[in-house]
Amino acid sequence: MSTNDSKGTNDSKGTNDSKGTNTNTVKRKIKDIQSTPFVSICTPTFNRRPFIKYMIKCFMNQDYPKDRMEWIIIDDGTDKIGDLVQDIPQVKYFSYDTKMCLGEKRNIMHEKTRGEFIVYMDDDDYYPPERVSHAIHTLKANPNALCAGSSEMYIYFKHIRKMYQFGPYGPNHATAATFAFRRELLKDCRYNNHASLAEEKAFLKDYTVPFVQLDPLKTILVFSHEQNTFDKRKLLENPNPQFVKESDKTVEFFIRDGDMRDFYTNRIVGLLKKYEPGLPAMKPDVLKQLAAIDQERKQQQQGQTPSSIIIQSADGKQVALTMEQVANMLRQQQAQLQQRDEMIQVLNNEMNRLREQLKTQ
Repeated sequence: MSTNDSKGTNDSKGTNDSKGTNTNTVKRKIKDIQSTPFVSICTPTFNRRPFIKYMIKCFMNQDYPKDRMEWIIIDDGTDKIGDLVQDIPQVKYFSYDTKMCLGEKRNIMHEKTRGEFIVYMDDDDYYPPERVSHAIHTLKANPNALCAGSSEMYIYFKHIRKMYQFGPYGPNHATAATFAFRRELLKDCRYNNHASLAEEKAFLKDYTVPFVQLDPLKTILVFSHEQNTFDKRKLLENPNPQFVKESDKTVEFFIRDGDMRDFYTNRIVGLLKKYEPGLPAMKPDVLKQLAAIDQERKQQQQGQTPSSIIIQSADGKQVALTMEQVANMLRQQQAQLQQRDEMIQVLNNEMNRLREQLKTQ
């Protein structure tokens, strides 16, 4: 009976309306897909089990449609986290037994993606609900930009209970944890497979890639903790006031969820103290590159201090003086100036005495 009714309907005027409705529905779905492009979220991880529950929460809280996202996770840790993400439909989890440098992991992540856009979400940072939607909207609104990120970043330091603003450093600069980019970028850009730190500069071709800045408040909040790959507390040693400033923004300003706020500011401290697999010592490649960077920085600082200074002598010739010779010359000139000051004082006293004599005559 229902089959007959269905066939009869197909020959009626109502059929056209029904077909029209179906056509409109398809068109609407196509339009929705075009307005919400498919996005690949990318997360490299290594021994960060204490963070994973809240990394998942950051992902699940995203206001971008879940059916338009996939989540690529590359795990080369000794404490695998596959059991924590196996029930998340969007997750594509890849486990590796051999530890890799971060640059290589990011390159492998890209090979696993199929999204029109790629958005990074690192495993120990907080990402607000609009992280993905804001990045995609910004890239779509700036069609000439291949990559987006935030050169301005906020870091909360638990040990002093203060928030600091870092950057902005430049219009084409950002840290990798804030990256979002078009798949097109991967045609020309790759990470250095051997880079474990500061991998962004090479990937962005010395920051020459067409870029657009994201709103840092809609992008990320970083927390300094005991198991940071790079000890962020060092950023507060001899800070450049042009780029490092104490901020009046609070954690509450970024994280509205009370449970998440308590985790990142309080509970994580105790969890990390009990979690040995996450200690920096488990990342010898990182420690090696940190030592190399420190050595290079010291050499640059020494290079910036000249071993000699060129001056012009009284006869017009240029003479190279060592720093010690310059210091001795300055001391001699200072002594000569002091002698002149004393002589001037003696002459002034003599002039005053003569004036007094003239008054009495």
